[in-house]
Amino acid sequence: MGQYQKVKNWLVSSGLCILDKEDQNAGAVHSYYDTKDNKYSFLYPEITGYYLSTLKFLYSKEKSEKYIEMAKLCGSWLMNVHEKYGGIVMGVGPESRMTEQIFSFDTSICAKGFLDLYEIAGDSKYKEFAKKLIDWLVTKCIEEDGTVKPVMDRKSGKFIETSTWYAQKGCFGIKLAMPLLQLGDPKLREIAIKIANTYNKFQNSDGSFALHLGSKSVNLHSHCYALEGLIYAYAMLKESAYLDSCRKGLDWVLSQMNEDGSVYLWTNYNYKSKAAYPIAQLIRLMVLVDSVASTSKYLKPPKQLTDFLLTLQATEEDAKMNGGFYEEFHKSIMGWKKQHRINSWTSMFALQALDWIENHNKISFERSIEYLY
Repeated sequence: MGQYQKVKNWLVSSGLCILDKEDQNAGAVHSYYDTKDNKYSFLYPEITGYYLSTLKFLYSKEKSEKYIEMAKLCGSWLMNVHEKYGGIVMGVGPESRMTEQIFSFDTSICAKGFLDLYEIAGDSKYKEFAKKLIDWLVTKCIEEDGTVKPVMDRKSGKFIETSTWYAQKGCFGIKLAMPLLQLGDPKLREIAIKIANTYNKFQNSDGSFALHLGSKSVNLHSHCYALEGLIYAYAMLKESAYLDSCRKGLDWVLSQMNEDGSVYLWTNYNYKSKAAYPIAQLIRLMVLVDSVASTSKYLKPPKQLTDFLLTLQATEEDAKMNGGFYEEFHKSIMGWKKQHRINSWTSMFALQALDWIENHNKISFERSIEYLY
């Protein structure tokens, strides 16, 4: 069985997504599987949003009704979470702190997920729910200059920033342009352009994206989020500056690649990690950018990236592990150590990356971009 099939099986059949309709959390997707404690972690609304988009991708390939049924289950759970907490909270699990904050980024991923669910299921209630999420983003989170307020305290309704990297305005906010453009509303289009144009504020002269305004640190995951927003904006708006920014961003990555095909998660930061999820993001981005003009500039690098990525695919016989992707190797006193988490979003990004790299020369930019999540 190939690596693509294995990760698909893990995503669909391992228990990562709760499929028992009798369970009050049916449709929820866990953040990861802990191989040390042998259990799934908290239920993750943002990642359930990504799962909706992943199911649309799988449906496009197989046309199996089971993906639509699974997606409807996920949609129902997310709607219930939104109703219970008044927004898209970080997580549902034993820690009450996870429901204290509502995140703009997570909300945007869920908005895109609901637009994708609407496309495969055809029920307008999903589109209406996506509009509701987008309306909150537009009226509460997106600033006049296109930057995005990241976190709202649920009880006070006030926006806050903390020292945590994702709780400060960052380049990852550029990805919010995606659901706004997908909805196709002219007013939202103008707001999406403002968001996309913040690449000028965040992109350094070497092509990397500063994690926060004025920050020296680069987080590869956030760097990729910015590029994903820009390549999608280029597809919808045909603004060549967005494509140029993507190319510069990818060229910077090439300058950072290690001999084993990895790229450090952090630059100018005190944590050393080789994470799998941005590597999967980069493979997708390189294939997409090459497909714009049928070039092969990024043909060799994503193959090297894929070789590294596959070193983090679980090969254990246990169905709760087999085929999923470990989150990262982190640097310890003993050297590079594999983290004991088989990670949901890493595996979703890897699923698409493995399919696209295998079909590098056949990928149509216009057809593929609508499945980018």
